[in-house]
Amino acid sequence: MGFIFWYGIEKLFMTNIGISAVGVGISSAFFLATNLIFEIPSGIFADKWSRKGMLILSSVFLGLASILFGISNGLYLYIIGEILYGLYISAMSGTYQALIYDILHEEKRQDQYSKVAGKSFALFMFGSAIADLSSGFLANQIGFRLIFFISVVSCLLNVFIILSICEPKFHKIKQKNNIIPSLKKALIDIIKDNFLRSLAVIISVLAVMDLYKSEFGQLYFLRYVSSVQLMGILWAVYALTWSLGSLIAHKFRTRLDGLVVFTVAPFIIMSFIDNWICILLFMVNATASAALINQVETRVQESTPSSIRTSVLSALTSVGRAISIPASFLIGWITLTYGALWSVRFIATLGLVILIYWIISRRNINQKSEVSTVASPSILEIVK
Repeated sequence: MGFIFWYGIEKLFMTNIGISAVGVGISSAFFLATNLIFEIPSGIFADKWSRKGMLILSSVFLGLASILFGISNGLYLYIIGEILYGLYISAMSGTYQALIYDILHEEKRQDQYSKVAGKSFALFMFGSAIADLSSGFLANQIGFRLIFFISVVSCLLNVFIILSICEPKFHKIKQKNNIIPSLKKALIDIIKDNFLRSLAVIISVLAVMDLYKSEFGQLYFLRYVSSVQLMGILWAVYALTWSLGSLIAHKFRTRLDGLVVFTVAPFIIMSFIDNWICILLFMVNATASAALINQVETRVQESTPSSIRTSVLSALTSVGRAISIPASFLIGWITLTYGALWSVRFIATLGLVILIYWIISRRNINQKSEVSTVASPSILEIVK
């Protein structure tokens, strides 16, 4: 799924067909709105119907989106492509992770989820890095549009690979048409647990930071580079940093404080300096962010019944999507009006808020765990 060759040059293509930074924000908003609408229903559908089937649908949506992007000559058709891309993300989000966890559960290896999921996502990002590395050179040789159509081949191949997966069925045996009440109870349990609630809040706000990197990162890089080939190389490095973060994530199970700091600190530093070193800080953030997301997902997986695992992950993701929709308009406006540096400062401000919230919430959790005599052992273990 990583061999999508247009990721590395997408924003250059959008600029080439006359879409401004505000247009990027508008198209991103449609993508995020589609996510918000379909994220939870797709998660429930995956739990009730088939996680394998949802992954096949996700590949089909991505292929169709690639075609529409490739034939676009302006914002309107591109927006329709973004809606299909949003359906791709909704169908895949949470489904893939839940399928991995269920397979490990069936093999009684669920304690290895963080490591296995990290390796799996690292392979995905490694594939993206190869595609990104090729994208700049391919765009220079054959033009932008053909790259989008080549990516459709990857989607078709992926459908055949997914068909070979043997999907575990035990979660369907356990559920008895009570998925909505179970989903509600699971989310309430997460909200009541101080530690999981803190992680959910942080990951929701971090969704805006991820939005900036994925949708406006290439516009930011244009501040320091102009070559389409170099842009592809940098986006490949960006994918590799995500891959690295996923690979090492399991080593940071008891070091979440460090992950939070290294996720938000780079953007805070970037807001004060303006040279190519900021690209390195961008990569540091990507590495830490990938590891942090892995660890949050691991804790949610461990705290959620299999029958609603995809639904819970989708519900938590939806919160971040809701926050990101107005943020996409705002970031696009800031970038167009004041420049890329001020949009970085906006993200840095959010990062500072996250860091302060984490410090306060961790202090409260530690204080409660010290005085509590009736706390659940599993929760104490999680806090530890």
